[in-house]
Amino acid sequence: MTVANPEIKNQTSLCVKFETKLQSAVEGLNPYFHKILLGLSKQNSTYIIDYVINDLKRENNASINYIRMNIYAIVDLAKYCKREDIGKVARGDVLSYLDSLKKAETQDPMHKWIGTHSLHRIIIIKFFKWLYYSEIEPKKRPKPNVVENIPKYKRKETSIYKPSDLWSTEDDLLFLKYCPSKRDRCYHTISRDLSCRPHEILNLQIKDECSRVQLMQNSMLNVWSMGKLALDISR
Repeated sequence: MTVANPEIKNQTSLCVKFETKLQSAVEGLNPYFHKILLGLSKQNSTYIIDYVINDLKRENNASINYIRMNIYAIVDLAKYCKREDIGKVARGDVLSYLDSLKKAETQDPMHKWIGTHSLHRIIIIKFFKWLYYSEIEPKKRPKPNVVENIPKYKRKETSIYKPSDLWSTEDDLLFLKYCPSKRDRCYHTISRDLSCRPHEILNLQIKDECSRVQLMQNSMLNVWSMGKLALDISR
């Protein structure tokens, strides 16, 4: 009878546990995120996995889209710094990474890079606050020195979009006339009507729209009733 080596058995158990946590962290995400986390050192991937599970999911009930942005930004930082332990990076490393997101005026005349810089700055600060002070209540976590006084840039333009970037009514009608997909026509019409973000529209259900229609009908009824009442009083 062969007795299994306790050390090998323990390593196997740890690998299974790691993979289980990894699957939990990237649940609902593109397989790409599973791949990039495995591409990091075991220590760094463990940090990110624990952060996603314990902070983003458990404490904040973050959306899939927000989790995706967090993983991407922190992985990008880890790759840039080339440290086996991201917990040991210095403030200079973080500043250097954020500086790498900047683009020259000729490359990005609308300064879109500032939006990316601001988003990554927020994500990185929040991550390190958790990494250093995970035992403290989220809202009371102080900034560690590694992310202290990180510059914040303000976009010069009010909007990165020009009026000419938006579709006109004629463009909408042309699209609705020739688009063969009922689903796409429905999505486009709702997006123009509600002005919501794509993920907000995609999360809508039929009952949500029915409630909205009912609300509109009730509002119209109230307006009609008030108008009739005012007319009766005037008489």
